[in-house]
Amino acid sequence: MGLRERKKAATRAAIRRQALALIREQGYEATTTEQIAEAAGVSASTFFRYFPTKEEAVLTEDVFARVHRYFLDEPAETPLTDALRSGVRRAYAEMSGEDRDEDLDRRRLMFTVPELRSALIARHATGIGELAEAAAERTGRPASDLDVRAWAGACIGVLLSVSLAVAEEGGGEPADFPDLLDSAIARVQGGALDL
Repeated sequence: MGLRERKKAATRAAIRRQALALIREQGYEATTTEQIAEAAGVSASTFFRYFPTKEEAVLTEDVFARVHRYFLDEPAETPLTDALRSGVRRAYAEMSGEDRDEDLDRRRLMFTVPELRSALIARHATGIGELAEAAAERTGRPASDLDVRAWAGACIGVLLSVSLAVAEEGGGEPADFPDLLDSAIARVQGGALDL
């Protein structure tokens, strides 16, 4: 990454970090985009260059873009679920402690703030399509294939369930989330759910 890209990534991260901090401190409704921009040390127009809305400043994250990249990088013979689990482990392994803290805070806010929660559900529906496209790329099958879509839906469902559990319990450490997610995916994959 060049200097310009690093500066843009740093600005984006600062805006997102301040949005999370202010919303946690003041509440979603009381926090304005102007306050977030000021706290991040940028102009309001700069805020809107990175995020179209306050909601997007919280909902937008980078970790699953890395998961997606690592998922596609796995050898072709690696089964889909193993490739996904590897992508999750690799993406979270490269995150700093501060990044993991932010990721966990973001997940908690997304499920506890009603305005964010409804947008999050729509985002997960989109995520099924995106994961199906990635699976189609790996398998050579169409993304509309029922098995491909069902697999993508199951994986996104696991992500949603683990995120919700972490948010509702209010406990857990940032290091726990990827382990919980990996374990839940593995249990579904191996048919080990004791129901």
